Amino acid sequence: MPRRRPHRASERGAALLMTVVSVAVLTALAVDLAYETQVRLRAAGNARDALRAEALAQSGVTMARLVTAMQRGLDDASKAAVLQQLGTGPTDAPTTGVPRPQVWSLVPVSTGLVQALFGDAGSTDAPPASAASTESAIATVRLGDFDGGFDVRLEDEAQKIDVQMSDMLKSSATLKPQVESLLRLMCDGKWDPLFSRDHADGQRYSRADLLVHLRDWADDDAKASSLVAAFAAGHCSFEVGRPPFEESFSDENRPYDRGRDRYKAKNARLDSLEELHLVAGVNDAFMAAFGDRFTVYLPRGSKRNINTLNEPLLRDLVAEMAEPASYATVADPTFLPRLRKALMDARVGGLFSIPVAQFTSILEGLGVTVKTQYRTTGVDNPFTDTTDVYRIRSTAVAGEVTQTIDAVVSYDELNLPEHERRKPGQNNNMLPRLGALIRWREE
Repeated sequence: MPRRRPHRASERGAALLMTVVSVAVLTALAVDLAYETQVRLRAAGNARDALRAEALAQSGVTMARLVTAMQRGLDDASKAAVLQQLGTGPTDAPTTGVPRPQVWSLVPVSTGLVQALFGDAGSTDAPPASAASTESAIATVRLGDFDGGFDVRLEDEAQKIDVQMSDMLKSSATLKPQVESLLRLMCDGKWDPLFSRDHADGQRYSRADLLVHLRDWADDDAKASSLVAAFAAGHCSFEVGRPPFEESFSDENRPYDRGRDRYKAKNARLDSLEELHLVAGVNDAFMAAFGDRFTVYLPRGSKRNINTLNEPLLRDLVAEMAEPASYATVADPTFLPRLRKALMDARVGGLFSIPVAQFTSILEGLGVTVKTQYRTTGVDNPFTDTTDVYRIRSTAVAGEVTQTIDAVVSYDELNLPEHERRKPGQNNNMLPRLGALIRWREE
């Protein structure tokens, strides 16, 4: 009989299985390729938008410098006109007490200003600009083939408290008021937790310790300083000596010799507010409480500008100027709104500056007794009505990218290029001076 062949498994369906597997592999490869292409396309688009946003932010800084240069020209022209009428000196002599337009605080530096000055920046179907642009919602317009915009916030640094304890002259008219301003700012009992908790180095620093460390950070020796001050009844009742600091025999670097990351006091001026974190006694909580009221960008011997409408800055200013007998009046919750209204009326809604004498008159009209040394306009008065330093924060948006530039421009003569400085006896008030950039940080 014929031998039967062994049974073989059916091969039907193998081609279908191979096709399904191949399609699955090719689909995975195609999806991965498409995803990688999309990622690269998005990265290229973000890089393109980052360049656009950076250029727009730089445009905001440049336009802000033009506005502050215009302000500087108005200040110089006002001073020169009054001096010429009085015949008291050359037209480039410094003076205060002259009401001047404050265009820097009234002109909204943004893409809306660009459109107003130079016409429509793009197509007519651009979204309307918002009248109240902020960093979180910046008005954008059509700029060529993309939507973008910028908004600038300008600040007068002379309205803030200078924490640079770098004036080495014992006869300085500004060092003692600096110390008093900081003590007055920190004296309230609600700030006690800032000075009663251990810092990262395991140490606690009092208010007086902090002032001493600020002084030692900027002075030019390795000896620790001591604060010359008497506290009669609590932190808010004090009398600061003149000079407010004396040398002691201890080492100023002792607070920085602990832990693994040891360093020494700089013995030079602070370059930025961020550098304050290196000073013993300053931490994130302290900067969160007071950082927006501090400045380190003013030249030596600068005086504090009284032309502010910011209520926290006004509160600090009045607390420094007032006699202790008037503290109850200043602490009244209705005082600051009344003061702000009186200042708005005197300054025509913030359009003009007012001299120090008029500011003190307004305070006295509201029942505040001003300290005698602040009623005069002499060199010992630490207050003024002018400024030389502005902070510029320009934020720009292009596509999905936001770029911010934090810059500081100074019109102090020592910071200006040689060709932009004033020449004795020469009327150069109309020079196109854009000031000197002393800080530039991109975020």
